[in-house]
Amino acid sequence: MFITLPKFTAAAAVLFACNVLGGAAQRALSTAVDASHLQGKVLFGYQGFFRRPGQGNDHWMIKSGEIPGPSTPGDVQFDMFPAVEQYPQECLFTTNFLLPDRSKAKLFESNCTGVVDTHFRWMQENSIDGILVQRFYGQFEDASFLQLLHQIRTAAERYGRTFAVEYDLSPIASTDFSNVVPSLLDDYARNIGPLITSPAYLHQDNRPVLELWGFGVDKSKLSAADCAAIFHTLRSANPNPYIVLGVQWDWAFDRTQNPSYYDVYLQADVIQPWAVGPYNDPSSYEGFYQRTSIPDKALTDKLGIKYAPSITPGGSARNREGKGEPLGSRYNGSYYEAQLKHMLDLKPFFVFGAMFDEFPESSQVIATLTQSEVPPAANPGFLGIDDGMDHNYYLQLAGRFRPFPRSRLLQPRDANDEHNYCKWSRDGSINPKIRARVYTRNVVISRLEKDHAEDRLEPEII
Repeated sequence: MFITLPKFTAAAAVLFACNVLGGAAQRALSTAVDASHLQGKVLFGYQGFFRRPGQGNDHWMIKSGEIPGPSTPGDVQFDMFPAVEQYPQECLFTTNFLLPDRSKAKLFESNCTGVVDTHFRWMQENSIDGILVQRFYGQFEDASFLQLLHQIRTAAERYGRTFAVEYDLSPIASTDFSNVVPSLLDDYARNIGPLITSPAYLHQDNRPVLELWGFGVDKSKLSAADCAAIFHTLRSANPNPYIVLGVQWDWAFDRTQNPSYYDVYLQADVIQPWAVGPYNDPSSYEGFYQRTSIPDKALTDKLGIKYAPSITPGGSARNREGKGEPLGSRYNGSYYEAQLKHMLDLKPFFVFGAMFDEFPESSQVIATLTQSEVPPAANPGFLGIDDGMDHNYYLQLAGRFRPFPRSRLLQPRDANDEHNYCKWSRDGSINPKIRARVYTRNVVISRLEKDHAEDRLEPEII
């Protein structure tokens, strides 16, 4: 039953939510990501593949079942250590690495409900819209990952974030292609279909978003004909997906060098070039942005295809690759900040953050130990973020430099404002025309958004 209350002006609605409904309403004003469209989103790639030793490929170690420690330096797959103080203890396991205080370092398992919940809480706290969950071909029957997908759904709904599935096709080889398309179709219908019904699942043009990653990235493994078969079959699947195509960073050169691949790219709804690799410091990024990102955006605009660039805080894979190369650098955050600032100028359809939790390549933005906190032993040696940084500094940076004014409407003006949305909306610094929807217990008001019309708001009690 609905009981209608008197109508409010937009400004009065915000004051009602902040002053009457209290803290829960204030937090809800910062959430409620609109899952009905991609435009203006900041989405991170989400691996979710870390497990305890002995649970298959745990991705912390090369050899399954080994306990990470100084005695296994050649098998350690990560260069940076997660900061785990906010995860529930039941989601952690102890390693043999010693921290500076002589306590044993701990790592997390991704498919623990408390880890997934913490990740989505961090997204909410830092104004990150959501994730694209990487689903690797060949691992569709992994029960732990199927469990993770449902944990993601629950957490996304709880924290007002959004998610969609990204098929990572890099394991596919054309020499063993016979069952690829049927396998993808079966997984999409049987395992992804139920997720699409979630109010948190990302849509565009009333179609569920689906990313296909790996087209043209390794042409020796996946032919253009195979790419076309995968694309057109999934394009016609039910429900009909809105397809984001993950391609190599120099995809535009295939117009002349590999036109059969380029013809497939042209069928995509969104092109998302993978830009991890062609630049690795602030200077090389600036050159890449001028020579590649700007022309890519102009080309996709001309073709009538949406454009979604990828950005990364940096990377390091010395321990995983075992080549003895120096550990990487994040240049005190300036490297990531330069990319985020350029997104303001580029105005892409959405931004893909590479990555949320990719510790094996050290491109993660979630909580990470600082340099003085990592195990000090040189065997194998670890990299930390800068001393003095908050463990979630890079996630905070991504949320603070949102490239889209829509999403910045009620963000704090600086990192120390602690997301006091209601204070900011009342203090005279902004005066938007807004609608507000607050979900708190039994009161519903529509969500905060910019609007150029004089809106009136009608709260309803359910």
